[in-house]
Amino acid sequence: MATMESQLRYLYRLQLIDLRYNYLTFLRNRFKKFIIRFNCFLIKKNKYLIKLLKKIKIKKNDFRKYKKLKTQKQKIIKLLTLESIKKENPTHLFMSIEYYTMDFIIKKRKFLKEKKRIILMKNKIKNIIKFIKQQKIKFKLKFIYYNTKYTEINNKTNELRSIYKKIKNKLNKVLYKRYKIIISTNSLAVVPIYKQIPVGNYILISKIKYSNLLERNNLIIDEKSGKILIDYDLAYKENKKMNKILFNKNFSFS
Repeated sequence: MATMESQLRYLYRLQLIDLRYNYLTFLRNRFKKFIIRFNCFLIKKNKYLIKLLKKIKIKKNDFRKYKKLKTQKQKIIKLLTLESIKKENPTHLFMSIEYYTMDFIIKKRKFLKEKKRIILMKNKIKNIIKFIKQQKIKFKLKFIYYNTKYTEINNKTNELRSIYKKIKNKLNKVLYKRYKIIISTNSLAVVPIYKQIPVGNYILISKIKYSNLLERNNLIIDEKSGKILIDYDLAYKENKKMNKILFNKNFSFS
């Protein structure tokens, strides 16, 4: 028959494994989120790039219209060189030259503005393409790093699962059920007590309760929170033992 002391040890070990396991699953989910977020970011950037390229196409089509400026310029030159019209109808010639000249100036201004916009857009597209390439390289390097860490976490969680099962088999079924009920509602199910004060509670327990706790013969429950209480010395020793399993030197995250 397993003693109450050994049962309390197993319970505390289970809690330490649960806490470490939860942290590792949080990291694993964070790696997944990073990959999803980065892919979304690249998709958005690519969509924006496609929009700009479409705009440039439209601008280029509009830009072709301004090629007619050359013909308009030639018209003005022709009108200025026509000596016969000068003699016959000089006012008509002056008006037509003025009209074509003004139209030419307005269109040329628009042409130069559009040309400037297209150059700016082209530079913007170049910068975006460069940025996307840089980000893809960064992502590849991060992905390799995260992928190795992800496999490390998977191996560690599998290792913890097997240790958890071994400890669970040694535990009393009723006690394990009680532990699962408490931990489902609280972050901690087993709480160490230091000098009559439970960790995280700071409410003194009675001297009789504390002396019973130190004997480790009975299951002591905190009346307010319903958590299982253990003495600080037992918790300290178990932490030291479990640290080698939970935080082995081969595994590190930065």
